[in-house]
Order: sequence, then C-alpha cells, then structure tokens
Amino acid sequence: MAANNARRNALDSLEFTERFDATLAFIDDVEGFDAALGVETSGPGEPWEIREADDATLVHNSRYSPTPVRTIRQAISAAGRGKAAFRLADVSFVDFGSGKGRVLLVAAEFPFTRVVGVEFSSALCETARANIARLPEDSGRPAIDVRCQDAREFEIPGDAGFFYFYEPFSTDVAASVLDNIEESLARFPRTAVLCFVGSATLPVLDGRATWSQLGGTLTSPDDPYYATRLYTNTGGR
Repeated sequence: MAANNARRNALDSLEFTERFDATLAFIDDVEGFDAALGVETSGPGEPWEIREADDATLVHNSRYSPTPVRTIRQAISAAGRGKAAFRLADVSFVDFGSGKGRVLLVAAEFPFTRVVGVEFSSALCETARANIARLPEDSGRPAIDVRCQDAREFEIPGDAGFFYFYEPFSTDVAASVLDNIEESLARFPRTAVLCFVGSATLPVLDGRATWSQLGGTLTSPDDPYYATRLYTNTGGR
C-alpha cells in the first residue's frame, strides 16, 4: 500500500509539473519576452541537472522555472511607488536563485544602481551571462552582475535594497540568507524590501518582527500561483 501511495504521489507531482510548465510556456509565448530580446530564459531545469549537485543540492535547491515578465514588472513597480521610503535609483537589486537571468533583465529596465543575480548552478550562470551579453551596449540600463555561488555565502552589498525570492531554495537556506540581509541592514542602516513571489518561502518570516508587509498581496496578472508579497524592514533609515 505504501509503495502504491508513493507511486501515486510521484505521478501526481509529475502531472502537476507538466501542467505548470505548459501554462508558463503559454504565458511566455504570449508575452514574447525572449523573442524580443533574442535570449533564452524560458526552459525549465531540474536540480539533478546541476553539475555541482550533491545530496544537499537536491534537498535544498528548487527547479529552475522563470517568473512571468508581467509579474516581475508589477512587483518592482509596486515597491517603487509604495511606502518603502526609498527610490529605486538609490538602491541595488538582488535576485536569489537568478537562473537564466530573466528577473535580472527585467530589473535592468528600472533605474536601480545595479542589478545582481546569485545562482548556484554554473551552467545557469553561463546562460544568464550569455543572455545579458545580448543587451545593447548603449541601452542605458544599470550594470548586471551574476555571482555563481551558494546564496548563503553571498556578501550582501551595503547598498542593496530590493531582494527578490521566487521560491529559489528551501526555507532553511532562505533563513540563512535572511540572517545575512538583516546583518547587513544592521551594519548599514537603510530601508529595504523583500519580494516573495509564490508562497513556499514565506515561512522564513515567521517570528521575525522586524519585517512588515508593504501593502496587500499583489494578484499576479499572469496566474494566481505567482501572487506576490512585499515586506519592508520596520527600522528603516
């Protein structure tokens, strides 16, 4: 009976993933983001495909699946006009689990001081850098930097003010990353925004009174799965 249940659960999970990928492929096709820029940010990737993968990788890293473009733009625009007490032009942007670089490319449409992606997979980092290289040199966009490393070891820049999470890894890893963010904010007091797309990473905020939700939950223009929540640190500057 246990074996049958495990098989059923595995099949249900596979069916959900296939439906999810088909929905995202349709959204991406309508948006036409990749075609417009001549990049490839759409294809999903599994944790076991990572060159550097080990048992811990499979436990803590999520599969690569990009956020729809309209959802990204909505989240960044909401932070820029909200009550976070900063201008986008005053802070840098950090995407944890930046994958093939879609979020980085969209964030570079906005006037951040710079845009940084943190990604564990060297293959995904290579793809992201190739995608970034396709941008026109005279685009006027902020500089984009891809850091290929464990997110827990990434040193939070002193000017980082927008932190993007689309369910990139387990809550254990997310908790360590958030600890690093909070330590950076203590060293260099400033207002910051956490952006959570989807709900899987939200438990990392449990018991952390220094963060409060900025406005209401943003309903994704693409699909309900991508509901987005913004949080700001109550200390500010």
